[in-house]
Amino acid sequence: MCKAMIVSVGGTPPPIIKSICEYKPEFVSFFCSQDTSDAVKTVKDEVSKNGFTIKSELTLADNVNDLFHCHEKAEETVQRVINKGYNKDDVIVDYTGGTKNMSVALALAAITHGFSFSYVGGKERTKDGVGIVVDGKEDIYQSINPWDFLAVEERKKIALLFNQYQFKAAKNLIDGLAEKRTKKRTSFKKIGFLIEGYYKWDLFRHKEARDHFTRAKIDELLEEDDKFIRTFAEETKKRLNFLENIIRDGRKPSFNFILDMYSNAERRFEEGKLDDAILRLYRLVEMAAQERLLRKYKIDASDVKQEQIPEELRDKFVNDHKNQGDGKIRISQDVSLKLLNALNDELGITYTEKKSRFRDIQLSRNYSYLAHGFESSRDRTYSSLKDFILGLGIFKIEDAPVFPKIEL
Repeated sequence: MCKAMIVSVGGTPPPIIKSICEYKPEFVSFFCSQDTSDAVKTVKDEVSKNGFTIKSELTLADNVNDLFHCHEKAEETVQRVINKGYNKDDVIVDYTGGTKNMSVALALAAITHGFSFSYVGGKERTKDGVGIVVDGKEDIYQSINPWDFLAVEERKKIALLFNQYQFKAAKNLIDGLAEKRTKKRTSFKKIGFLIEGYYKWDLFRHKEARDHFTRAKIDELLEEDDKFIRTFAEETKKRLNFLENIIRDGRKPSFNFILDMYSNAERRFEEGKLDDAILRLYRLVEMAAQERLLRKYKIDASDVKQEQIPEELRDKFVNDHKNQGDGKIRISQDVSLKLLNALNDELGITYTEKKSRFRDIQLSRNYSYLAHGFESSRDRTYSSLKDFILGLGIFKIEDAPVFPKIEL
C-alpha cells in the first residue's frame, strides 16, 4: 500500500493527477521548477474533487538546466518523505513530470533508498504521436523498482568481498541489497545465509555453518533463473558432504579436520595473513600426529596409557610427561612424532628423516612477532612449511575443501 509519493511536476498536471488518484497516498513530496510550482495547486484541487485530500510539501529547483543543482533539490524532496518516517515499502516515486534534468536527478536521488518507481505514459499522444499523452488516455506503469534489474556494482562488490574472504562485509552488502529489492528479496536473504555459513565454517564453527546452509534452503535456490544465485547454491551444495563428515567426526583429531585446517591456512595465506597461515600449518602437523596415534594405535595424545608406550621409552615418557595433578600423560607435537617413530609408523619415520629441515623452518618462524621475536614472517617460511607438510605424505592437495568463488 502506498502511503507517500515523491512526484516531479511538469507543465502538464493530468498525468500527475491520474497517478495520485491511482495510488491514493496520504502525503506527497512535490519536486517543481519555478515555472511549474503553480501546477501543484491545480493537482491538489483536482485530487480533492476525486474524493480525497493529501498533505504535501514542495521543493523548488531554481535552475532546471543544472543537473547538479537539480540533484541537490531532488535529495531534499526525497528527504522530506524520509523525515516523516515512511519506510521504503510505503513510498512510490513518480518521475513523469518536469524537465529531463529533473527526472534524472529525482531517479538518482531516490534509487539508493529502494523505493518503487512509477511512470505515466500512454499510446495516444499529441503531435502525431511524439508529443504529450492525450488527456484521459494515460496508462500507469507501476511498482517498478530499479533495484530489481540494476545493482550490478553492488553484486560485483559482494563477489569481490566474498572471494577475498571478507564474509561479514559481504553479508552486510547482500542484506542491504535484499532490503532494496521488491523481487527476489527472499532469495537474496537466503544468499546471505550461505555467506554467513561460510563465515562460520572459516571460524571452524562447523555446526553453525551447517545450520545457516540449512536455513538458506539450497534446493530452492537451485531452481532460480538468476545465474548469480543458482551457481552459488550449486557450488555450496557440492561442499555439504565434506562439512557433514567433519561434524560427524566430532571434536577429535581426524583426517577431515587436517584437510580443513590446510584449506584454512591457504585462505589466510591468500589474504596475506602470513603469521596466521603459518600457525595453522604448525597446528596441522600436531593434528596429523594426534590423528595417526588415535586412529591407528588408539592412543589419545592428551591421555596416553603407560602400556601403550614402547617399553624402551616408557620410563622416560612417564617421568617427563606425566601430570602430577591428575596423573595423565600428555604429549606435545614433537613427542607425538617421536612416539610414532618408536612405533615404526611411516609418518613418524618420515618426520624424523626430515626433522632438521623442520627445525630450520621453526627457527625462522620463532623470530616473528606472533612467536618470540620482532620480525615479519616471510612468504618463503609459509611455502617451506607447506612443502615440508606435503612431503610427509599425509594428504593430497586435491582432497582439501576449497571455498567457491562467486562469478557474475
